[in-house]
Amino acid sequence: MQLESFERRVLMPIRFGEFLVERRVLAEGELLDALADHWQTGVRIGDVIAGRGFAERAAIEACAREYHGELPVVEVEA
Repeated sequence: MQLESFERRVLMPIRFGEFLVERRVLAEGELLDALADHWQTGVRIGDVIAGRGFAERAAIEACAREYHGELPVVEVEA
């Protein structure tokens, strides 16, 4: 079973929302709700997830660092 998961990751990149579900930060139904908002509004998926209260921003940011290979998260003020 582990080999199947490894092969899927090597052959097909996982999207960030699916990564959050896999890490149990987000439920599958919450992801679908967040994706609907994201597609309708264009707001970044992490911002939608945090804004809807599905997960804490700190947990999303920690997963983003892991997902992107430990890249630092930087706050940008407009």
